[in-house]
Amino acid sequence: MSTTLPDRATISATVTACLATVLEVDANTISESQLFKEDLNADSLHLVEFSYEIERIFSEMTGDFTVDDDDLAELKTVGDTIDYVYAALRK
Repeated sequence: MSTTLPDRATISATVTACLATVLEVDANTISESQLFKEDLNADSLHLVEFSYEIERIFSEMTGDFTVDDDDLAELKTVGDTIDYVYAALRK
């Protein structure tokens, strides 16, 4: 089975849309430089829900994807998450 990996633009759009849904905000108001807690007012429950959704969506796209709990704590911005997903899918 050959799976085409999503490019960074697709990952960015998917991460942004997922975050917008979890936080109930307009996706157009989210930028890569924004900090989850300070800029987007995301609490720990939001971040857990967001990580589950990211895992679900990218697993559907690629067959298998997980976010390590230790890595989750290191993801501070939207861009960090996009870069993490991009790199993890290419391991």
